[in-house]
Amino acid sequence: MKTFPTSAVWCLGILFISVSLITTGSSEVQVVGPADPVDALAGDDIILPCSLKPKASAETMIVRWTRLNLTTENVHLYRDGRDSNEDQSPSYRGRTSMFNEELKNGNVSLKLTRVTLSDAGSYMCFIPTLTSQVKETTVQLLVGAVSQPVTSIIGTKGGGVVLKCESGGWFPEPEMEWLDSSGTILPADGPPERHRDPEGLYTVRRHVTVNQTDTNRFTCRVNQTEINHLKETEIHVPDDVFPKSHVGLIVGLLAAAVVVLTASAGGVYWWRKHMKVKDYKLEQEKRRDVLFVDRHKDHLIQRVSKGKSIASELHQKDLIPDEMNSQISAAGTSQDQMRLLFKALGRKKVKSDFYRILLDLEPDVVIEVGASFVDDHKDQLIQKVTQVKPIMYELFYEELYGNIKINQMNRQEQMRLLYEALEEAEDTRRVKSDFYRILLDLEPDVVKDLDIYDDYFGLFNLIDIYDDDISLFNLFEEEQRQRWEELRDAQFVTRHKDHLIQNVSKGKSIASELHQKDLIPDEMNSQISAARTSQDQMRLLFKALEEAENTTRVKSTFYRILLDLEPDVVKDLKKEQRQRWEEREKKRREELEEQSDAQFVNKHKDHLIQMVSKGESIASELHQKDLIPDEMNSQISAAGTSQDQMRLLFKALEEAEDTTRVKSTFYKILLDLEPDVVKDLNVNKMKAPKKLRKENEKLRKENEKLRKENEKLRKENDELKEKLRKAEETNQSLSTSPGGQQKTQTPSQKSEGIEGMEMESLPGRKSGPGPGRKSAPEMESLPGRKSAPEMESLPGRKSAPEMESLPGRKSAPEMKPLLAAGPQKEDLYDLERGGRDTTEFNYRETIPSGRKSGPEKEMEMKPLLGPGPQKDDLDELEREEELLQNLTMCYRVTIERL
Repeated sequence: MKTFPTSAVWCLGILFISVSLITTGSSEVQVVGPADPVDALAGDDIILPCSLKPKASAETMIVRWTRLNLTTENVHLYRDGRDSNEDQSPSYRGRTSMFNEELKNGNVSLKLTRVTLSDAGSYMCFIPTLTSQVKETTVQLLVGAVSQPVTSIIGTKGGGVVLKCESGGWFPEPEMEWLDSSGTILPADGPPERHRDPEGLYTVRRHVTVNQTDTNRFTCRVNQTEINHLKETEIHVPDDVFPKSHVGLIVGLLAAAVVVLTASAGGVYWWRKHMKVKDYKLEQEKRRDVLFVDRHKDHLIQRVSKGKSIASELHQKDLIPDEMNSQISAAGTSQDQMRLLFKALGRKKVKSDFYRILLDLEPDVVIEVGASFVDDHKDQLIQKVTQVKPIMYELFYEELYGNIKINQMNRQEQMRLLYEALEEAEDTRRVKSDFYRILLDLEPDVVKDLDIYDDYFGLFNLIDIYDDDISLFNLFEEEQRQRWEELRDAQFVTRHKDHLIQNVSKGKSIASELHQKDLIPDEMNSQISAARTSQDQMRLLFKALEEAENTTRVKSTFYRILLDLEPDVVKDLKKEQRQRWEEREKKRREELEEQSDAQFVNKHKDHLIQMVSKGESIASELHQKDLIPDEMNSQISAAGTSQDQMRLLFKALEEAEDTTRVKSTFYKILLDLEPDVVKDLNVNKMKAPKKLRKENEKLRKENEKLRKENEKLRKENDELKEKLRKAEETNQSLSTSPGGQQKTQTPSQKSEGIEGMEMESLPGRKSGPGPGRKSAPEMESLPGRKSAPEMESLPGRKSAPEMESLPGRKSAPEMKPLLAAGPQKEDLYDLERGGRDTTEFNYRETIPSGRKSGPEKEMEMKPLLGPGPQKDDLDELEREEELLQNLTMCYRVTIERL
């Protein structure tokens, strides 16, 4: 029987143990960091990389960032699912953060903002809760400072010119050298001069003597290899600066003579044409600068933070007056500075220079506007832009304009080719920004229409993000609503192209449905079906979408099919979109809050200087946050009184680089240390509105009281009118009864000898009953009609002698003058009916000479009509009506005051 060799057993055992160790080690989660140091410049925001490998969630772990020279304090600490920085080093407070949304992917990197030179060193990323042996990693941070070198001409030496190059504010110490136009290093006039200031920054200076060359252009280069930064400045030395020799003068004169003799009229013409083209180009650039500034005024006011620096440069060029520059410098917030600056931008040249300075100081603000517009409206621009070839001529003359195939393409194909060139450009964002400026000049209507689309898309996308069931499209007509929906869907597809290519798995099915709807051709559908991976399928599908004749409609249909087949993909994108929108809104709210705090500080500056007693403590906290420099903090601490401390503190606030943020921080600290001061200012601010509200409340109560009195008087007036109406009805019923007429009229008529006067004998009176008029016997036989004896026996009925003796009752002789003109037909008819019309208008038209007006006659005739409303009742009614009118007028005046 053969035995297995012992050596083979040992080999197999060792192999098994090695494989086990390798397998075990590979499955353990370890902390890994970068192999190379992280380079940064002072003032930058940087990321110190650190992650878990293999990928694992760190949301429930403890992550501690420390610095090797800090023994007790943390740089940043994450535990219990949140940042916990109670023991954080003061120099890092407010400057560190982690990517909490990436913790689930094992990303525990640290973001450090506003890096300073003192931040340089070794940082340790430590996760104590890991079970593996590799729980930490070290990240080396190198921080440097650079500046642009300055060159100048010192004088002449021998046959050459001495040049000087100087550059300060460097760290670590840099190297300096001079080069000619071909890049050859020139021998310097000795070693470089070096100097280090109290802040530890280096200044380097070096001289070189150069001779005249073909170009007379020389370059000073400053290089720092440790932080991998290089700065260069070129200088041109005019020919007349170099020392002249007789030989050179003769040669120069001969050459000049030859040039003059060989010059032709064509050359002069070409030069003039070239100058005209150059002037036209310059004017064109200025016009585009002005268009951009005017169109994005509001955006620039909100985003530009260096308004003071821009104003200073414009003031140095004598483009804005001294007074306006002073106002801008004194403005509290960057927004106020920009508003004043825009007020000073009048002429076209000033706006153009403003744009150029802004592009130099804050290029991202300018470039992002144009580049984002070009990216967001790709499909619409491909369809709408008409002047494609002029745009190609300016942007890509050699690459595109000279291509003979361009003339064989339609406008859409040319625009797609232009977009490909934009994406392939070296500085694609800047080139897209230039493309946008050209569009503002050549296609202003297209840009304007797309801006209007943006206004609607902002609303519709917000609704679409938060609730798919909510829709405001019902505000539009059906056709218009459908168009907006297509545009919205197409914009979604364009914006998320890269994400869809990577994540959509059913590209073949989507292409098949589009093909069934005749939206993509057969050949493209076959290519998509033959593609091996889903990514290749989606790339081909997107190519088909962009080449479609109506790309907006095809992309909208693609979106709806995608929503049906892969709803989770769309849902995830909308969730991300909602998160980005919320982050932007949060940032915008924070900016508004900072502006509000800064405005409060500016408004109450004098009061705060007098009332705040803890200026030294506030300055100390601001200094710990690196918001005011060491020197200023020391001056504030040494100040004798609290007022002097606050004056120095306000000086530091005004001199801060980001004065709005610093003032907002000052406000928050003040609210924590001296809340009563802030509260008193807010109370004083509210006193005036409270006083107005009290007065308004008082007037409201008076108005309510007057309204109730007015209502009460109106009811009393209605009651009096009702009583008057009933009295008139009673008079009418009494005056139309034969017994009543006999009792009230017959005694007077008999005493004056007019007894037996009949109505029929009056002039113009027709005999017999009129149409509808009842005779005396018929009136007597009416139901409920009382006879003369019955009327006499009524309770309270006065006899003829009693009526004669009533106060104010006129006798027959006294009544004669009143009847001098004789009774008129209308008067007698009304008396018989008991329904006399007493309006002044009717009487004025019928009163002859010698007769009294309606109201006077009515007052004197009332006793003749028996019981009814007396003169006192009517006077009282008139007084109440007058009072009602006065109250109404008072009510209206009160309403106007309110």
